[in-house]
Amino acid sequence: MSNIREVAKAAGVSTATVSRVINHETEGRMTEETKERVWAAIAELGYKAPAKNIKKKSIGHTHAHASNAKIGCVISTDKDKYSDPYYLALLSSIERRAAESGITVPFIATSREIEECKSLDSFFPKLDGIILMKSLSSDIYFYIREKIPAVIGIDTAHKDIDNVIYDHYEAASLAVSALCDRGYKDIGFIGAAAANSKLEDSKRFRGFYGEMNSRSLPIRSETCINCHWSEEEFHKAIKKLHKKGLLPRAFVVSSDLMAMAVLKALYDYGVKVPEQVAVMGITNIEMARFSNPPLSTINVPMAEMGSLALDVLKERMEGYSMLPRKISLPLEVILRSSI
Repeated sequence: MSNIREVAKAAGVSTATVSRVINHETEGRMTEETKERVWAAIAELGYKAPAKNIKKKSIGHTHAHASNAKIGCVISTDKDKYSDPYYLALLSSIERRAAESGITVPFIATSREIEECKSLDSFFPKLDGIILMKSLSSDIYFYIREKIPAVIGIDTAHKDIDNVIYDHYEAASLAVSALCDRGYKDIGFIGAAAANSKLEDSKRFRGFYGEMNSRSLPIRSETCINCHWSEEEFHKAIKKLHKKGLLPRAFVVSSDLMAMAVLKALYDYGVKVPEQVAVMGITNIEMARFSNPPLSTINVPMAEMGSLALDVLKERMEGYSMLPRKISLPLEVILRSSI
């Protein structure tokens, strides 16, 4: 397991610089070339920052037009709260936009933390608004709706609030199209469904399935892997397929973080990418371009989603009372060396 000192040494920078890059505290502090060296070292060494090394930001800068509002965020991750690149990018964008509006973000929690807390009253501070990045159980959701004046979502299933989203179905469909356009036909899928759900219930799997069907391409059940977001599970599945000679010519993987782990698993089994198996991710996290080989993916506009979510929440806090909106942001195919 690599540590922050090894990353700093590989990138030729200080540990403080590595910490700033991980925390997205780089604006005006370092060159793009330095950031790229750090992300490349992180990807090469497989470094995962422990939660204690990731700063929970509290933006205290106010402006003349500041409302002094306090908001919170609920994120969807079972791992360390501040080490998932997707949610870090969203949070960084939300906090940056909040600072411009004189809004502070003193409360960030995972859905699991909320579900496991003994008292919701003592868990939640007084907030003017909250951004949910996970669909919550009905009792917790109704509590939040009653307690907090303004509530909006990023990619939630709650239909009575505004939601800023990207189309998961389209993302997987675009991933299949990108592979097909380059001649791949035998394509597998690695992803996960929500708890107590089947893989077929996942929007990304349905997008994969729909695009494969529209092109009259065969779908092999053994190469459609529900890994339950567990690296160990898909590692075992890939090993089994490799041992039996059943690996597909390409994989669509539900997230970049998982796709990078798939690249590592294929490397461990001596499978060349893309010569033997191509890999296509979804999200375009910053370190994806520094994987080995650089990961082709579908760009999800995380920075724009975070900024827009804050703007929508601010509107609600200021009294906007029209019907709930679902705002879908565009996706983009990013081609690199993994396909």
